[in-house]
Amino acid sequence: MARPLNILMLGGAKRVSMARHFISTAAAMGFDARIYSFELNADVPVAAVGEVIIGGRWSDPDILAQLDAACVDKGIDIVLPFVDGAVEIAARYGMEPGHAWSPVSAPEVCSTMFDKVVADRVLRAAGVPLPRIVEEGEPKFFPVIAKPRTGSASKGIVVVGDIDEWRSLGLDAERYIVQEYIKNRHEYTLDCYIDRRGNVVAISPRERIEVVGGEVSRTITVSLPEGVEIARKAIEGAGLRGAVTVQLIEDVDTGRLMLMEINPRLGGGAVCSLYAGVNLPAMIINDWLGKDVEPVEAAAGVNMTRYMQEVVFAPDNSVMTLK
Repeated sequence: MARPLNILMLGGAKRVSMARHFISTAAAMGFDARIYSFELNADVPVAAVGEVIIGGRWSDPDILAQLDAACVDKGIDIVLPFVDGAVEIAARYGMEPGHAWSPVSAPEVCSTMFDKVVADRVLRAAGVPLPRIVEEGEPKFFPVIAKPRTGSASKGIVVVGDIDEWRSLGLDAERYIVQEYIKNRHEYTLDCYIDRRGNVVAISPRERIEVVGGEVSRTITVSLPEGVEIARKAIEGAGLRGAVTVQLIEDVDTGRLMLMEINPRLGGGAVCSLYAGVNLPAMIINDWLGKDVEPVEAAAGVNMTRYMQEVVFAPDNSVMTLK
């Protein structure tokens, strides 16, 4: 008889495919996996494969108590954050003895990675190649890109072409990190997993071919040895654990390959790496069990493209199917 395995996704509203892979992988490992997702609203796509738990915002003062109530009620074993705001919450919750386990880094490491200015200092000190930054005052080179230091999903980013435009915008330098803007570029995502012992067991590079609303809609796995070493150096320098998404940028004109940012959680396009041989759900389940996680390499040339699929809700918020 299959053992129960209850997985709570935090902000997994659209991660239907990943949820299905967790269910099928768990079944192959002898588990009967049930998916739950902690959301603001009931009518989200993940309801097609699991149960939605209505909760508050990640900034709510009692969010840890809300999370604990959900975990106790559903007997949650593994907590998986899928949005930036939930990562440190999952890390803090998992620190308490007896609480559900989460494949994430320590809370202080998560906090560092979500502040782009602080992360830049830590990674630069570790010898990780990064784009040039404006450390203080007005930029001495252009174009530049100003990113909110705590932002995500490309929100609030501004590209500035010259000093007049810079002065007209009046940006608050304390709220941004300002980097050189590389117009002619390739962008890469590396899906990584570091087990609880600190072993880097997977780094799967893929090129971002098409991006819609900050999320990849088409991607292909590639051979990128230099990028793998950059990711490894960043992981070790920052002390990361669990599921990690590393973003790299390549200056096509100069050949420079640099780290753009790190998200200490599963990325939206990580399903591509699953098909390339990096079974992240199996790694996470084995890590939860305390078993050794075997290192793997991703196959290059696996091309993933996304399409839209509807999930329709009845007036009572139940998922509808056509008869």
